[in-house]
This record gives sequence, structure tokens and C-alpha cells, in this order.
Amino acid sequence: MRKTICLLVASTFLTATPVISQPASAQSLMERLFPRVAERRKERRLRAARQRQEFLRRQQRSNRASAPKIRVKKKGFKTYVARSQSLIGFAGLAPAFTAFEAEQKTRDEAAVREFGLDTSASTVVAADPLPVLKASVEAKDLPLADVTEEAAKQVQPVDDAAVSTKEPLTKDGTPADVNASQGEEKSNSPTVVNETNETGADGVDTPLPQQALPSNETAPAATPEEAAPEIAIIAPKLRLSEGANLLSSIKIKAPKALAKAVLNHYQANPTFIWLDDHGRRTPQALAVELTLANADQYGLYSSHYTLPSFDDAALADDLESDATAPAAEGGRNENLLAAMQYEFAMTVFALRYMNDARHGLVDPNRVSDYHDFKGLTENHEKAIQRLVAADEPASEMLAAHPRDKAFTALKTELVGLRAKAKEFKSVSIKKGTFVRPGQVNDQLPAIVEAIQRKMGPKFVSEYFDAFALDVSDGVYNDTMIDMVKGFQKATKLKPDGIIGRNTLAKMTLGDPNVRMNKVLYAMERLRWHPDSLGPTHVLINQPAYRATLIRNNAVVVSMRTVVGKPSNQTNFFYDEIEYVEYNPYWGVPRSILVGEMLPKLRNNASYLDNLGYEITNTSGRRVSSSNVDWWSVGSNFPYNVRQPPGPKNALGELKIMFPNKHSIYMHDTPSRHLFSRSERAYSHGCVRLAEPQKMAAAVLGTSVNDIVGKISQGRNQQQRLSVKMPVYVSYYTAWPTQDGKVEFFGDVYGRDTALGKALALESAVRTVKQGA
Repeated sequence: MRKTICLLVASTFLTATPVISQPASAQSLMERLFPRVAERRKERRLRAARQRQEFLRRQQRSNRASAPKIRVKKKGFKTYVARSQSLIGFAGLAPAFTAFEAEQKTRDEAAVREFGLDTSASTVVAADPLPVLKASVEAKDLPLADVTEEAAKQVQPVDDAAVSTKEPLTKDGTPADVNASQGEEKSNSPTVVNETNETGADGVDTPLPQQALPSNETAPAATPEEAAPEIAIIAPKLRLSEGANLLSSIKIKAPKALAKAVLNHYQANPTFIWLDDHGRRTPQALAVELTLANADQYGLYSSHYTLPSFDDAALADDLESDATAPAAEGGRNENLLAAMQYEFAMTVFALRYMNDARHGLVDPNRVSDYHDFKGLTENHEKAIQRLVAADEPASEMLAAHPRDKAFTALKTELVGLRAKAKEFKSVSIKKGTFVRPGQVNDQLPAIVEAIQRKMGPKFVSEYFDAFALDVSDGVYNDTMIDMVKGFQKATKLKPDGIIGRNTLAKMTLGDPNVRMNKVLYAMERLRWHPDSLGPTHVLINQPAYRATLIRNNAVVVSMRTVVGKPSNQTNFFYDEIEYVEYNPYWGVPRSILVGEMLPKLRNNASYLDNLGYEITNTSGRRVSSSNVDWWSVGSNFPYNVRQPPGPKNALGELKIMFPNKHSIYMHDTPSRHLFSRSERAYSHGCVRLAEPQKMAAAVLGTSVNDIVGKISQGRNQQQRLSVKMPVYVSYYTAWPTQDGKVEFFGDVYGRDTALGKALALESAVRTVKQGA
């Protein structure tokens, strides 16, 4: 037995060399000695492998079926709802008005007791009564004791002989009946007040003082004409509080916050702001009326501030006629009601104008998810205080408009475009028109006419055959296609012959009506920003694909940009630049992780590892993407992913940061070829700069060489600004250059259309006839 074993071992060593030279599938010693056992083992292994593969396939199918769905919340336009308007009910002011009126009557009665003068009705007095005494009657808020004391300081006693020449008068100005035999008036005669006598405390008429004559002059003898006094009538003073019983008939539409401010003001001050004591409009009221009527010049709409009709002359006549013969109660109430309607409407519309001028007519956050603005609410309580206190309320209203010079340039452009629009016959092309080569479309005649008007005679002569064709059948043939391609090339569009949104926009861009709307939209959007953009700021205008840095009102640098594509639009907001980061990491936004990378990771778990991205879990521990079951990951995505600095980094060599919730900033990019295109909406929302080093140097107030030096260090680092700089990530399809020339751009995101609809809805609510 031992010999047999030794022979077997020896034979194995003898055949070692050929076994090693054979492939891996060659038989081992076990396979040679026990071939049938080895075969059975091999079959078991293959069967187990097949079973494992089948198990993995079933598990994968199960994971796919039960895997969390990838849900990415898409931003977009909203269904705009106009700001709510409510009818202001003024009836609640009645108690305050009644109490105020009772107080005034009490003070009037005190005036009668003090001076013998009935101020609640008309009073006949001699010409030129004591100025201080007359003022005391008309000035409700001046204490009577102070009036008497002040009058005593300004007058001196006079001769009693002058008193005897005066004849008492009744209220209607006729001489009073006097009983000569008894030397007193009839008992039914009213109390008489004139410039010569005053009833004393003991009931005896005593002389009132007159101005003393100079010491070197004597009083001339009175002629019969001079002895007869001139009659002056003090008409009743108009008071808003008189109309307490009329308040329930007045209703005006306004936002709730504005209505509350108006009611609070008149609750505490039941007096006219816009009418004088005689029922006539004050000069300030006339100036405010003119401001409301000229609202269109400032990009607002005068139809939003239409005042109720009011004839102040009729009311003044009523008051004057009441001085001698009180008018019928019905007529007086009718005119007083009109005056009250006018008063309240003026206050409401003046406040509305100030709010519209400062914050705009439309709430941008209701238009689109891509708008982000705060503080677009006026403090109406303070606004009405400013109006009442201002010497010129109209100037206070105009001061609410944006104070930036860009607004002035847009206002000037609006005036010119309105003049052109009156003489311009626009071409109407149906919205949503899209024509490919060879198709038939009934809008083709209008398209040809629009191109002809836009390009002029030189272009028409160049494509004479196309313009000579009869296109009433709407056939978009080869001749027409060549002409459209020529138009696209001339307007810096891709000459593909396809008539879509961009091509149609170029056709109508010269229409003054279209341009006028763009200017109106720009003026509205400018109201969403602070009063002024400031002397130093960065303006990123998305439709212009341009970023401009202005320092001390002068352009320092301006460059091309790439902005978000329509499906990932760049937001519209403003913030402040805080720092520049060199050799930055790119923290992949969650929307990109979920919407774009997660589907790739489910098909290839090593996708992020292969790209060199760093993955950390919620605890901050590094993990490998190949070790994660991505089928169990959904929209919550419990990992942070970032791309380290390097030549392939999506942010390039630097980024300029103004931290915000939208994760939008300016940055470099390795994709330089996109800057040569006319339309540059290709990013995920951030703003790519054509010359990032120049912008960083201008923001920091340093040189480009300094920026290059920081980048060359190769490490990630930040450099903060000494003073934060305002940045406006904006959207203006009309915007002026520094010299005031307004330029126009395409509506890359369709936001002009959305804003136009919102303005129309606001106008529909506001222009409802104001009811009384």
C-alpha cells in the first residue's frame, strides 16, 4: 500500500510541468483521481450560481416595483388670483361723527354766550369785524378765553359818540324795529352783534373797542354814507361730521388693510381733508386730482383712480344761501352726500396710488414660483398721516415712485411709444403659432406682413419672389422657407426655417404696442425692488443674458452670461454679495440629485464613484456610491454629494456668493462654447459668467492678477467683501443703458405673458364702478 501511494505521488511530480502550463480549466489532482466526484461538485456550483442569479433578478424586480418614486417638485407659473377688494362700510363711523358734532354744537353755544354770535347759522355783522374775533368764530380748536385775551391786546377804546350812530340790524340785514317811546327793541327781535357794541354781563350794551387813531390825527366827521355799515355775511362752516346720517349710503371698494386705515383716521378725525370750510376743493385736492388723472404717465392706470362726480360750487352756493334763507333739507343733504363721497374716495385713491407706485399693482409671488419678493405691503396708517401732514400731498404721492434713473428713462420711453402707437397698425399673429417647413398654417399671411414691416424695403427687394407670392392658402413652401431663414439670420437666430416663439418675437419686437407693454412690465417689476438700485450694485438681466457691475453710477464691467433653461429657470429676487470662493467644491443641489442622478445610480451604483464625487451620509461619514442600495432611496435622498475642485468641476475656478434659499450664484464654467450663442438659457438655474475673473476682481475692488494668484494656489479658500454689494437677479425685457437708451429683449421664460394676465385681472377688479 505504501508503495502504491509513493508511486502516485511520484507520478504527480513527474507531470507537474505540463499541468502548470495548461489553462486554469485543466484538471487538478482531485479531478484526475476522482473525476466523477469532481464533476458532481462542478454541477452543484453551477446550479448554485444560477440560483443566486435568479434570486438577484427576482430581488431587483421586487426592488423596482417597491422602490420609492422619484418626485421632483417642479416650479412654474401659478393661476393668478387678484388681490381681494372689499366694500368699505362707513356706517360704523356714525357714533364718532355724532359725538364730534355734539361737541361742536356745545362749543358753538359757548361762542354765542361769550360773544353773542350764533355760529351754527348765518350771522349778519358790520363790515370788517374784529379780525381776531372773527377768527375765533371760524377756528373751532381755539379756546374762547384765549381769543378774548388776544383781541384785547390788539384793540383800543373809542368814543361813545360813534356807537350812537350805529343802527341795530336783524339776521337778514334789515333795521330792527325799535319802540321809540320805550327806547328798546321788540321782544321778538334777535340778539344783534356789530362792531360797536357788545352786551355786558349786566345786560347793558357797552361799547366795543376799535383801532386807536395815531396821536397826531383826529377822527373825521362821519358822512351819511359812512354812517351806514357795510354788511358781511359769515356762512356756516362745512363740517364732515354733519353727515353722520348719510354714512350708510357710502361704499367704496378697497383692500382690507387700506380700508381699515381710512376708517381709523376718520374715526379719530371726522373732518374734511380735501374741502375747505366753504365746501370748495382745496388747491391740494386739485393737485392730487391731477396726479391721479396722470397716473398713465408713470406706468399706472388712471382708470383705477376714477373719482365720483362732485360739484363743489353747488355745495358752496348752498352754504352761502343758508346765510340768509336756509335751503331745503333734501338739497343740502344731496350736496353734502356728494361731498362726503368725494372726500372718502380721494383718501382711498390717494393711498391706493401710493401703494401701487411703491410696491406695484401685482403681487409677483402669486405669478410664479420663480418670484421671491418680501415687504410689498404699504403701511397705510403711516401713509395717511404723511398725506394729512404734507403741505403738498401730490408731491408725497409722486415720491412713492421708484427713484432710480432707470425708471425715469422708462417713463420717457413710454411717452414716445404711446405717441408712435397711435399711428401704428399692428399685425396680429395668433399666440402659440408654430410652423415647420412644408406645413400649412393660416397665420402665414400675417407672418409675411410682419416680416415685411420689420425688415423694410431692402430686405423685401432681396426676397422679392417670396413677398410676391400669394400665401393666402397658407402653404409654407421652399421660397417662403428661404425668406424666413434670411430673416432669422438677420435677427441673429438659428436659420432653421422653423417659425416658433423666438422667431415670432423678433417679428413683433418693433411694434410700438409690443414695446410699450414691455416698458410697462419693466416699470412694474422695478417697483418690486427697493426705492433705488443704489449707486453701486450688480444687475443680472436674464432676458439680456448679461451681468453688469455698476460702481458710483458708472459701468465697471459687463459680460455675457448663461442662465437657467426654461425647465430650470433662474429665480427673480435680490440679495447681497458676501464673498468670492476660489477652487470651489460643487455641492450638487438636491433637485439635480433626485431628478437627474438618482435614475443613473439605480442603473449603475458606481456612477458617482466613477465621476470622482464625494458622498457623505447625514452623519458626515464618507461612503461609496457602489455600496448604497439606490433602489431604496427616494426623493428624500439622505446623502450629500459634492464635486471636488479640479478642471472638470462644474463651477470652474471660482464662484461669487450671495447665499440664498434658491442656491443661485455667479460662477465660472468649463463649458465655454455656450457663450458664443445668441440665446444662452442652458444652466440649472445658476448664472455662468463669460469673464468670471474680471467680475470677481470688480466685486472685490482688486486686480485680475490678484484673482489669478489666489486661484493658482490650488486650494479651496474664500475672500469676503469689505462691504456687501447689492445684487439684483432680475428679469427685464426692456431696460435702459447708462445713457438712457432703452433696449428690448425676448421673453425667454414667458413671464411677460404671465404678468400681462395678472395685470388684466387686477384691472378687472379695480375698475368696477364705485358705488355709493
